[in-house]
Amino acid sequence: MKIELLPSSVPVSDVQYLTTYLINDEIAIDCGSLGLLADLERQKRVKHIFITHEHIDHIATLPLVLSNSYEPGVDCVEVLAMPDVLQFLRNDIFNGRVWPDFFNPTLTHEPMVRVTPLELFKPIRRCNVTITPVPVSHGVPSIGFIVEDAASAVVFPSDTGPTEAIWSHAAKTNNLKAVFLEASFPEKLIDLALVCGHLCPSTFAIETRKITTPVRWMVVHRKPSDSDQVAKEIESLGIAGIEMVRCGVPYWF
Repeated sequence: MKIELLPSSVPVSDVQYLTTYLINDEIAIDCGSLGLLADLERQKRVKHIFITHEHIDHIATLPLVLSNSYEPGVDCVEVLAMPDVLQFLRNDIFNGRVWPDFFNPTLTHEPMVRVTPLELFKPIRRCNVTITPVPVSHGVPSIGFIVEDAASAVVFPSDTGPTEAIWSHAAKTNNLKAVFLEASFPEKLIDLALVCGHLCPSTFAIETRKITTPVRWMVVHRKPSDSDQVAKEIESLGIAGIEMVRCGVPYWF
């Protein structure tokens, strides 16, 4: 399985402002930065976009991607999310004011987007990959994903504070290779992290103990203003398998 955290800055850096993970170049988890890819053909290869929640850093470029990918007579992009998120997108983004209503097929006389509601814990298969949505603990209702192919499984808790369901589900998953786990704030902001539904180094460390299988712990979602400090604090904890994820670099599992 090939996974890439897309860059969200110019010039390209490892500072993460927005969130999009590409899976095998065909599936996206979140659409924060997908629409910023200069290579439009790479954007057009992505036909399935899974959304974890409606915060702007996870949906910012969805309108651009749907615009860039639309071609008459060509299969349109599928957006998969929980029903409340799909309703939010239609009411508050694709509402004819912020952006044209791509959810309305009469706009172009053919669909510009396909929407698929997700159900918690119900696997869905796309492009030879099985993706299972699992609830996590964030400031708004949010899900993470367990992504599996024939050789490996990778967990994406997305934005979360201390949580449980995704770990118990991951513990029952075969061939678990990696977890892309957030660490948003430095230790000095632990109270803010907990209120917002995020992790800091000490709570990150506690979450890693909830998986007994040796895995690669891929650190993501470090707030730009504290990115280096968070990295130093996590590295000082001596957690086995820690890697600071680089933007635009493919990882193989």
